[in-house]
Amino acid sequence: MVKRPEYADALRSLRAVWIDAGLQDEYYLDLGATAFHQAALEVGVPEDRLHFELFEGTHGGIEYRYPLAVAWLCRQLAA
Repeated sequence: MVKRPEYADALRSLRAVWIDAGLQDEYYLDLGATAFHQAALEVGVPEDRLHFELFEGTHGGIEYRYPLAVAWLCRQLAA
């Protein structure tokens, strides 16, 4: 969907996009996150508007990641 023009335009209009997943995600969301990140770059989303990170972990028990995401998103939106 990212590469369809109407969705690509919407994605490019966003000021901040946080993409992360655990490397041991039971649902393979690490693969989806990687593909989404690459597609976003390919349609022209500026790299400085994207945060992409694969971290050691699974799908659960990642509440410690929330403050990282919120802090980065706040900094991006305040800029």
